[in-house]
Amino acid sequence: MTANPADPRITQQYRDRNQRMVYEVRHGTSLLVLVSAQSADTTDEWRFEAHPSESPQLVVAGQWQATRARAFDTMRDLWIERGEALGLARIDWAKVAAALTAVRAI
Repeated sequence: MTANPADPRITQQYRDRNQRMVYEVRHGTSLLVLVSAQSADTTDEWRFEAHPSESPQLVVAGQWQATRARAFDTMRDLWIERGEALGLARIDWAKVAAALTAVRAI
């Protein structure tokens, strides 16, 4: 099956200095998605954050949740709720979720 060029792509993934996983997503615009575990010792709770690559001050951070899927959902919902007022791009979050699932981020 051939990938649709309009679908989001993970272009890079790495750990930042705070030990968060960072996923650079290309989906019309460049988007950084960061995944944090509440502590390095356990993975009891997770949080997702996202921001446009060119505007790191426009961070949308979800709440701590018991699973990565729930954490992603809270961040996605906040982006959708607040995005227009903040001037954030419209994102097809279902497709972004599929791309993140493919690299086991969710």
